[in-house]
Amino acid sequence: MSTVLEIEKAIESLPRQELWKLIQWVEQKRDEVEDAYDIACAEASLAEGGPNISWEEVKAEMGWK
Repeated sequence: MSTVLEIEKAIESLPRQELWKLIQWVEQKRDEVEDAYDIACAEASLAEGGPNISWEEVKAEMGWK
């Protein structure tokens, strides 16, 4: 399989159970990428320095309950 069309056709021809496994795999990979991005953003934020602000302070400042 080398083209998008070939890949699409292969996915469409999967039995329901195999398609479900593929969907779960894609969701897992997406979650891993999102987690890595969140960690990188948090590390970059911490590297900037500055005071640590508690979540309670942020909520109060934003008017959140």
